[in-house]
Amino acid sequence: MRYISLRLWALLAVFGASLLWNCRGKEGPQGPQGPEGPAGQNLTRIQEGYIRGTVKGRDTVQNQNFQLNFDYDYLPVWFGYPGYWHPVPGQPDTIEIGLAREGEKGGSVSITLYHRQSTNTSWVDNFNASVLEISGSAASEYNANYYSAFSADTAYVTNVNLSGDTLITGRLTYIRRTKSIPDTLVADFSSRLLRIIYYQRQVRPSSSISQNHSE
Repeated sequence: MRYISLRLWALLAVFGASLLWNCRGKEGPQGPQGPEGPAGQNLTRIQEGYIRGTVKGRDTVQNQNFQLNFDYDYLPVWFGYPGYWHPVPGQPDTIEIGLAREGEKGGSVSITLYHRQSTNTSWVDNFNASVLEISGSAASEYNANYYSAFSADTAYVTNVNLSGDTLITGRLTYIRRTKSIPDTLVADFSSRLLRIIYYQRQVRPSSSISQNHSE
């Protein structure tokens, strides 16, 4: 009997809900359109320079020559500056310069170099490239990492021109000599530069913070 009673209550509840829905009033007129929302954030990507060029060599696995072209002019999110410079500690006539760009669909190149103002000479400290060329449904990629302190490869810059301390142009050449048939990457670059000023704080002596307590 209890089972039948519970079932009956369930049927009555469904019937009551259906009756209320059918007896609802007509919908009122549509209200006026609300005000337009605020404009979205401007997501235009920063350029202010470029790194463009060609890498070519021979793929020893597939036994064929290759050539990839790149033209990067967007500022990577992880870099933060169009380009930067700051004095090298302990070397008053030498500055460090850095710049990086990436492509619209991927790929990036970053360059860090030193420039000695007294002799107007420049040399590469480190260089990183992830060259990506997309053609249809296929993508070709070339990666290179150069660090002057412990690299057997060669990287150098030529035609470096500094317009005051706000603009740099030049050409980078990288030769991967660790392969039996060396690869060569040549890139022209141009970038606006910002000077970075690092601020440091001195830590108070521990004696001014800690105190001895005796009971």
